[in-house]
Amino acid sequence: MKTKRIALRNLLLVLCLLGMAMPTLQAQMTEGGVRFGLKIGLNGANLYDDAKAEDRDGRIGFTGGIFTKIPLGNGMLSLRPELLLATKGAKYQRDSFISSLKFAYIELPVSLEFNLALLNLHGGLHASYLANSSGQFKDGQGNPIGFNNETLQKLDFGWHVGAGIDFGNIGVHFRLSRGLKDVGDDPSIDDLVGSLKNAAWTLSVAYGF
Repeated sequence: MKTKRIALRNLLLVLCLLGMAMPTLQAQMTEGGVRFGLKIGLNGANLYDDAKAEDRDGRIGFTGGIFTKIPLGNGMLSLRPELLLATKGAKYQRDSFISSLKFAYIELPVSLEFNLALLNLHGGLHASYLANSSGQFKDGQGNPIGFNNETLQKLDFGWHVGAGIDFGNIGVHFRLSRGLKDVGDDPSIDDLVGSLKNAAWTLSVAYGF
């Protein structure tokens, strides 16, 4: 019982200290108007939306780039455009074909952010350009099939939502994103790619100036 009372007392002390620090932290996050910053993190990518795709094995990659944070209204809301390089792709089987795809996208996410003390909630839309790709297609017997990145869709767009915490200039965020366009752009590879679309989770660290 004594241990529980000590734990409760410590918890209340931490909550009180956090409450006292909230106005200062909020002022730090909105002070100075428009901010610029750097962002880097990990991407956990996969492909979705094709019932015939099996044994999907995602790809761990990276993301990084720059962002701008533009306060709106009273400072709790802000607009956040970003310019990122993100790696995506997956390995999967569709019918008798085995495919392994790796993508590198230049992405432009635009988010509406809501900041309440340490808490950051955000969501928005993104557009992507396929800067580089590589891959391998195999038939059911394991024979390679020619890969041509010209048959892949160059542009993608989609939505994203996320949450995280901001400690002054430093933010740690987790985001989920979904593409809305097929990665394939040629009927000749429908048996290999089908109607698969990009999906990813991102864990990132950002620093604002």
